[in-house]
Amino acid sequence: MTALNSAPRGEALQQSIQDYIKQYIIEHQLQPGAPLPSEAEISGELQVSRNAVREAIKVLQTVGIVETRHGQGTFVGDLSLQALVTGLSFRVLVDAPRDLRTLHELLEVRQILECNLVAHVAEVTTPAHLADLRVLIATMEARALRNELFPEEDRAFHEVLYRPLGNNLVIQLLQAFWDVFHVVRAQLPGLVDPPMATVKDHQRIVEALTSGDGAAAREAMAAHFAGIRSRLALSQDQKSAP
Repeated sequence: MTALNSAPRGEALQQSIQDYIKQYIIEHQLQPGAPLPSEAEISGELQVSRNAVREAIKVLQTVGIVETRHGQGTFVGDLSLQALVTGLSFRVLVDAPRDLRTLHELLEVRQILECNLVAHVAEVTTPAHLADLRVLIATMEARALRNELFPEEDRAFHEVLYRPLGNNLVIQLLQAFWDVFHVVRAQLPGLVDPPMATVKDHQRIVEALTSGDGAAAREAMAAHFAGIRSRLALSQDQKSAP
């Protein structure tokens, strides 16, 4: 942690300051919400301008590494995958006028992960876990009967579903993929799922988990994704029709 003796400029300077801040977080084993040195302290340590430090902090803030609070200072960010969600969503929407290939690819990644993971969930699920899933499904069904969509419950279902695996990174990654699909779906109306069909898909998954049948859980999840793929193909056909 020393001054930038070579006095880099432009992009190189920005990268050096960002690297310093990230290394500071790592070396001091700081957790989300922990305070970071002030702009003045970083500026003095690196012998660079406060404006350069401020710009570096802005960049790190956009990817969730740091968080600035007005009148309080700079803190370690929540280290979320929001930057991934934003980037992937934009890429899908940029490609959408030509085709939905990127969305197909994203869906394929989700399917590969979830179909394999849900089979493992069948081995470690508990009555309490299944009860939590059933509560979410009951709420989904009640909303579906009113012909309402239920994105909050749907997202929560896929988060709760994988909790028994104890892998927080997997859950965050899958939630990020779900968020991308939800953002895109809001702008491509043809991708909206029939509410009751989605409820039935989730019920079949829970029924398989209740039986402790990993293979059946995998098949139920695959069927869920097959329905999404079918609606995606239909949306694409409607979009390309004269």
